[in-house]
Amino acid sequence: MPLPRRIPAEFTEELQTRLAAAGVAFDGSIKPGTRVTHEVTHHGVTWELTYILQIGGAPVWRLTGPGDEYHWGPTAETIDAVNVITAPPAAPEPAPAPDPYEGAPRTHLGVRVPEFVRAEWGTDRAQWWRIGVATALGQSKTARPF
Repeated sequence: MPLPRRIPAEFTEELQTRLAAAGVAFDGSIKPGTRVTHEVTHHGVTWELTYILQIGGAPVWRLTGPGDEYHWGPTAETIDAVNVITAPPAAPEPAPAPDPYEGAPRTHLGVRVPEFVRAEWGTDRAQWWRIGVATALGQSKTARPF
């Protein structure tokens, strides 16, 4: 289905009114080089609203913005698009805690290494644990079949 050739004026006015009520400046202009796409910037993030079609008297927009969630542009009615645009920015994920057992792997031969073994990775105790895992999995070079 091809995109419409123009956005009905009442849909642009509705979008402009709802954004203004949410405190977002929007002049209703069309994105350069397009016929049916608006650009809205809020909190330093730019969103694109492309008019797709009209269902039951309401416009349906393809909303494209930052992040994977909006990469392919899910469709939304005007109020839903405004709610997404005006939502508070997501907090950045905290940096992962440093690994207390640097150099010790988290798995060995596909088995999770217990913390007490990771803490003593360079010791004989950890070596015996590795031999036990290898033997139990049948991957030990010294284990003989019975």
